[in-house]
Amino acid sequence: MLQAEDIGGVDTGDASNDEGYERFVESALASECAVYQLSDSLFVVNGWDQQLNMSTASWYHLQMTNIGAELIVVCLCPQARADNTNCFHTHFVREYQAEMFPRSDMFAKREIHISHFSTPSLDNRGFKNRVVVSFEGNNSGNGRWKCNRDPAQNCPHINACRHALQKYVSGNIEARDNGKMPNIALAPHIRPAGRGDMAVSYLTIPPPRWVSLEGDPDFGPPRTPLHEPPALIRLTETSTCCCSIPRCYYASSAPIRQRPCIIYGMTRSLSSSVEIQACQLCKHRFIGPDCGQELGIFNFNNRIMFTHDVLDDYTNNYTTSETPFSAWVSTTTRRYTIYESGRPFVSEKIFRSVWFAYVKLQYFGKDMICPTCGPCPDTTIWDGVTLAFHRKHLLPTLEPPTTLHEQAISRDKTNYVGGQQLLPDSKLRKIVRSIIIGKGLALSAEESAGEENAEGDEEGGGEIAEKAKQEMLRRAGLIPGACEKLMEVNEGLGSIFMKHFGIGSLLDGVIPSSVYRRLLLQQIAAEESVLQMAIQSALDLLDVFTQNPTFTNASALVNIPALHDVLSHEFHLYKKASISIIDVCKWIVQRGRSVLNKLLVSPALEHDNIIRDNDARWETTGCCYGMPQIRLRPKYPALKHDVRGDIGGKRGAKCSKFYSKYGERRLTGGIMCVWCTHSVCYGFHCIPRGEGRNDVFSAIITRWPTPPKRVIYDFACALGPYCMTREPEFFANTLFLIDDFHSKDHTKCSEAAFLKTYCSIDPRLLAINSSAGECGNSGIARIRKSVSYMSQDRAVLYTKTFMSVWNRFRIRKIKGVV
Repeated sequence: MLQAEDIGGVDTGDASNDEGYERFVESALASECAVYQLSDSLFVVNGWDQQLNMSTASWYHLQMTNIGAELIVVCLCPQARADNTNCFHTHFVREYQAEMFPRSDMFAKREIHISHFSTPSLDNRGFKNRVVVSFEGNNSGNGRWKCNRDPAQNCPHINACRHALQKYVSGNIEARDNGKMPNIALAPHIRPAGRGDMAVSYLTIPPPRWVSLEGDPDFGPPRTPLHEPPALIRLTETSTCCCSIPRCYYASSAPIRQRPCIIYGMTRSLSSSVEIQACQLCKHRFIGPDCGQELGIFNFNNRIMFTHDVLDDYTNNYTTSETPFSAWVSTTTRRYTIYESGRPFVSEKIFRSVWFAYVKLQYFGKDMICPTCGPCPDTTIWDGVTLAFHRKHLLPTLEPPTTLHEQAISRDKTNYVGGQQLLPDSKLRKIVRSIIIGKGLALSAEESAGEENAEGDEEGGGEIAEKAKQEMLRRAGLIPGACEKLMEVNEGLGSIFMKHFGIGSLLDGVIPSSVYRRLLLQQIAAEESVLQMAIQSALDLLDVFTQNPTFTNASALVNIPALHDVLSHEFHLYKKASISIIDVCKWIVQRGRSVLNKLLVSPALEHDNIIRDNDARWETTGCCYGMPQIRLRPKYPALKHDVRGDIGGKRGAKCSKFYSKYGERRLTGGIMCVWCTHSVCYGFHCIPRGEGRNDVFSAIITRWPTPPKRVIYDFACALGPYCMTREPEFFANTLFLIDDFHSKDHTKCSEAAFLKTYCSIDPRLLAINSSAGECGNSGIARIRKSVSYMSQDRAVLYTKTFMSVWNRFRIRKIKGVV
């Protein structure tokens, strides 16, 4: 936020001072010295200190108007008022008026997009007495207001601007700010007038040598660091002006002139000259050489240039450790002092604009794919990261995979299907868990003797023992009814329960094996869907086993861990599977397929034939994946809460873990990242509000031709049902698993959703690094603070550059490149 108070400094300026004016133009075009157009004729501008050649924190009004055929520009900065001459501000507005400062009756509509207002004084409404009011916040008027003249929060100038804001937002001339926070969409953030991150250089720049990959394009031999400047940087056939797209190219027949330029390197600035040619399109800018591929120099504006190695040095620093622009610029400025550079390093604002213009051109392609896992990894690890920027910077161009398009197919028949548990009777599930969970009901002789000896203990201990005894009696009393009801569901299931947990085994002091406890808790009496316990391919293998119950077929049931343990136990003791367990297996197959058939109401999901350029527009959409978009997210009109966010709420009624609340206040919802098991990021997208199941579902649906075999997510317990409700055929063979790090927080979830449960059965899964996402997140934490202060487009570019560098280091390590 630019401050409104005057911090001192002498504001001078003389348009005849060519060198000083050129430095001013550089700062204005790089957005270092702000020039805000508030309306057709009214501006506010930063002050300018000519002695230091830098902007100040002062704000002044400037007015542009026509009197007859003459364009009148009047500025109220100190130099213009003292000398009654044209200052740098007026000269700049005159020169760039046609290109940068449009005059239109509709321009006032843009005032809602900026954070500065100009209001007349209460006692004098003339231009000279107007007051600048700064605002940082959203369209509701809730935020930080600051008056340039009156420091009080409730000054009349602020109140007038609060009312003016609501008039623009609502389009109602009678609207007033009532102090409340209406539910109005945030306005896009517009930077000050300037060319932003455009530069004279425009050709693709090679990635830094320390992260280059074998498949990168051939950019020619590596360039050595520049120690001596070229005497003259000449125009070539590739020279252009940055004023428009397509660009205006160098014409050999047009006149050429030379001008001095400064080249900023690692340790000092170097003086040189550059050939330029007047642009025939904009009439006031100049065509200049790209000089990147020949000299390793980035031409920003024909006045200031930077060697590639100094720009790559910032990339190296911020991807290695937390390094904001301000810290790096301070370090480089001190280095210039040590090496006695004739000219100091540029300001932070200018360097920031130069660096973003530079990395926009840098090649970071084909680095979101792991050489080991391939384009579509079998195991994907998803995680939301609190890498967010301020909500006031949200632009309407943001387009995450969750966006609903008019052209998307509509799944009108898809609806919620209740009762997907293996045991449909919720009361029976609760009774079974009540019997099994807790201290074993069967007591050994030693335990019985211990209880008799405890009768003579102190009174308090006796009461506790009595309550425990009553609780055990209550649980034992549930056993006959549970056996009867389980027999009605399936005779084999009832027989197993009666044999291991029935009254007979209780009286005989038989302690049931833990494998039967896990089968009943993880599979039979769990609150999760039967399809979470047994995916379609597992049901098919289970069906094969029921028809031919051999040990070989039983050992293939690794995707049903609890049942696999029971069968292994029985084959170990009895050399065969019991009739009862085979009967239970048949029942599980029948029940699982029945639930799946209820969900299969829509045809299979196919690629759509719509050609889109979303992947090429990742800088504006905030959605960047290594694989192209092949579908639009379908619509599900019958699902009432289809796209409702999960912010700050539970991940389902059966899960005890809550969603993070980090995105509920000032910042956006961060980003959703997907990793392979080697910590290579396959893509990310910005989340406008907060992380939810829809982010993972939509990303897979829109980009994966076939779904991954395993989706690891910290809330897979809720993601699985979410995906199966919408696209059951697509996700029928996908395992949704919670990684080891987060599983400890899911105290109410069945262990059938835990990755570690499957690893204990299938040793092949031990190679999965379920913490790969957390490793990536720890790296991303280095840029969290910097991103929180950026606008949307810069935050996306900054994040993508970090991800590419991160991936390239890991790819080089996998390939053994040092």
